[in-house]
Amino acid sequence: MRVTLLAFAFLYSICFVKAQEKATYHLQGTLAGVPKNQQGKLFLQRFGSDLLLDSARLEQGHFHFTGTSEGPEIANLFYMDAAGERSETLDFYLHPGKINIRARFGQLNQADIAGSALNTEARSFDKANEIILDSINTLMAAYFEAENAFSQDSFRMDSPARTTINAIDVSLNKWSAALQTAQINYVQQHSDRVLSLFKLQALLKDSSNQKIVSELFNKLTPSLQESPLGQEVKNQLANLQNLKIDDIAPEFSLADTTGQQVKLTDFRGKYVLVDFWASWCVPCRVENEHVQKAYNAFKAKGFEVLGVSTDFALNNWKKAVSDDGMTWTNVVDPEGQVSLQYHIKSIPSNYLLDPTGKIIGINLRGDALYETLKNIF
Repeated sequence: MRVTLLAFAFLYSICFVKAQEKATYHLQGTLAGVPKNQQGKLFLQRFGSDLLLDSARLEQGHFHFTGTSEGPEIANLFYMDAAGERSETLDFYLHPGKINIRARFGQLNQADIAGSALNTEARSFDKANEIILDSINTLMAAYFEAENAFSQDSFRMDSPARTTINAIDVSLNKWSAALQTAQINYVQQHSDRVLSLFKLQALLKDSSNQKIVSELFNKLTPSLQESPLGQEVKNQLANLQNLKIDDIAPEFSLADTTGQQVKLTDFRGKYVLVDFWASWCVPCRVENEHVQKAYNAFKAKGFEVLGVSTDFALNNWKKAVSDDGMTWTNVVDPEGQVSLQYHIKSIPSNYLLDPTGKIIGINLRGDALYETLKNIF
């Protein structure tokens, strides 16, 4: 599990398409069964943002939104009553043209969508992979419950919730890998579909997928590659160009827990895990146990860890380092400059480097880090 939470990151990608001109969308539909005493509104929102695009009142169960869009993007539609009670959310693709939605109150997330080939195609993909998606949703619900318990236990190493989260992670990683395979297969079979670009962006939420994404992107039709969304994917790949397997990891220098500057090149001659995390990140705190296991097993053989925290509150960072027994070198990146340099989109994230500074592993989580190091040493 990762924050943005990796499994959901595969399901939904946040896409802000940079086109030259905006075009008009007309989103209309019905929401049946709303209690007569309700005085609520429907709200249209860009996915992953607090920005509301628009709101609309129901007129005899009908609603209508009109606006401009730079291209296809993921949006949310939800209902909120006068007391501020929010309904379930419909996630869909908003794009220029006409989109028709037909839903029932209390079941907005199960709405029928017509007039949109993109949404129809997305629904077909979800239906074909229903078992995978349902399994991920069930595991995510259990994960959030265990995550809350772990937080209430103040991230203690002996918290029972830690064991629960580790067990959920094993299953979640299996189903997430199955979803990645389904997304890859879809793109391979649909080189001319806009949905393929969204699937590539979803895959790129895990930077270790950049090679396969690059290969798939190059097989798309020229019109897709040259589209605004295609250029967005191309730019994302370009940002990761120097962070591939066999590339030399970019140099940086940050302060450790004593205020001393530490450079990445200080670790030349050893295998080093550059581990991005934060004290407030529950999946990171769980992952620290696995990093500690690998560190204790291989530190005498030339393995080091350089923990890079994205914390703003330095006291919380130092407390987490102590509480989790992180006896390796830890530095802090409060302004996010190194995280930006490494294009970190979610945490925990890591890069394993060889003694020359060359990247030999990306996002080795759980037992994968230990097993990789065991093969090396």
